[in-house]
Amino acid sequence: MFNITGSGRRTTTLGLAALFAAAAVATTTGCGGNPDTAARTNAAKSASATATGPAAVEGKAYGYNPYIWATRSPSTIGVYGLVLRGQSFTIGGQVKMVLYKDGGVPGVPVWYKTTTARSLSGRHGGAFNITTGLLDCTAYGYAKNSTLMALDVTTNTWSNKARVSTGCGN
Repeated sequence: MFNITGSGRRTTTLGLAALFAAAAVATTTGCGGNPDTAARTNAAKSASATATGPAAVEGKAYGYNPYIWATRSPSTIGVYGLVLRGQSFTIGGQVKMVLYKDGGVPGVPVWYKTTTARSLSGRHGGAFNITTGLLDCTAYGYAKNSTLMALDVTTNTWSNKARVSTGCGN
């Protein structure tokens, strides 16, 4: 259902590093330098820059981890629902939200929804407010029995885990 393996960015980064190394070799060779030495030196520089530079924050939108939290929707009749809120996702990127129930089948969500992160005043990066349609059972004294998470599809990065209570009495 979700691709939690590589996103192909490493391939792109290595391809760009090779392109820059080839350009450096061509430039150095034109100046009378040794092409073999220049290639080894530039490849080493590219590898070290990739290991410590942009790749270090590759899995994060804007250098921050995606963050979610759950709030209770207002009610005039005493039935409260869960609202999932998030920030620091990729603006305009797809966000997949899932809920895993304690004691359920491991790795299989009991609820999921997809949305698009957008700019919201007062929040960093892409954000959202989603009414889940799930009951907030903490309002009735039930213990937290489920975990909500969100995946930033663009960076292939999971958010933090938000513990909630759903399925009152279950």
